[in-house]
Amino acid sequence: MAEPQTPDADTKRRVVDALTERVRGELAAAQASVEAEQAASELDPEDVVRADDQSQADDAGDLKPLFERSASRQREILDAIEALDFSETDVARPGAVIGFDGDRYVLGVVSDAFEVDGITYEGIAPDAPVAAAVDGLRAGDSFTVGTRTVRLEFVS
Repeated sequence: MAEPQTPDADTKRRVVDALTERVRGELAAAQASVEAEQAASELDPEDVVRADDQSQADDAGDLKPLFERSASRQREILDAIEALDFSETDVARPGAVIGFDGDRYVLGVVSDAFEVDGITYEGIAPDAPVAAAVDGLRAGDSFTVGTRTVRLEFVS
């Protein structure tokens, strides 16, 4: 199999932009859910309130804290992304884009898979064991994941 191409500065910027936009979208959706649940939990005192209406309003009020926690978590992730140094690097560190085992990752941020230019990337949380294993390594260095030894294919 051919060695994956190291992302250049423009590609890395598109990766970071896509990641940031994805998290912003998730934050906006979570905030919209909070607002919708807030609205659903408020009954108009001028209206006749049926037991069913009160029950639905109570349920909406119960869900609001869950959506608030989700929005708060998305805000934390966005703040973490904005605080990272995404400058070019040849050493694995938070803010680097790395590749190993044929996959690509952004170090230092939690993220599900997302796609840029037809290539899939995922985030690796700063406290993940893999983040600790690759910290300070360069392309070509090996590290252990579970019971396997893996070679770092690139660092950008």
